[in-house]
Amino acid sequence: KPFYDRSDLIHLTTRTVEDNLIRGIVLVLVVLIFFLFDLRSGLIVAATIPLALLFAFICLDIRHIPANLLSIGAIDFGILVDGAVVMVENIHRNLARRHGTPYRIHDVIVEAASEVDRPIVYAVAIIMAGFLPIYGLSGPSGRLFRPMADTIIFALIGSLILALSVPPVLCAI
Repeated sequence: KPFYDRSDLIHLTTRTVEDNLIRGIVLVLVVLIFFLFDLRSGLIVAATIPLALLFAFICLDIRHIPANLLSIGAIDFGILVDGAVVMVENIHRNLARRHGTPYRIHDVIVEAASEVDRPIVYAVAIIMAGFLPIYGLSGPSGRLFRPMADTIIFALIGSLILALSVPPVLCAI
């Protein structure tokens, strides 16, 4: 017989985290669709959220860093979609600018993506730099917050890679 069984608490906590992640993704999706005025654009941008989280969790697993509640709860989905929003909006802007004239969609998307690739990289790098001081913490606070910084930075790296690759392809489709 187990003496100290915490499995119910673990299952409840896991369920709560899953529910909050799903609610957060749905809420961001609704806001994206509302502000982008297009269902497909909102879905393209929102696709980066689960993929960036998957990238972060894979990186955490490779480095043997445990994902705790603080790490998962600290992820801001709005930050993860920033680069993809800029990419999709610039692609739509360039397509709208050429409305009524003959153009190849591939060329327009390549041009639009190349216009904003460097600013997106710099913007994400600046956000990541804001988490670097956490690595200077020592003692219990360092052990508590370092996995959170790792999770957020890995998610930002994943969102950067995705913002530069996935939205242009999905917009072309």
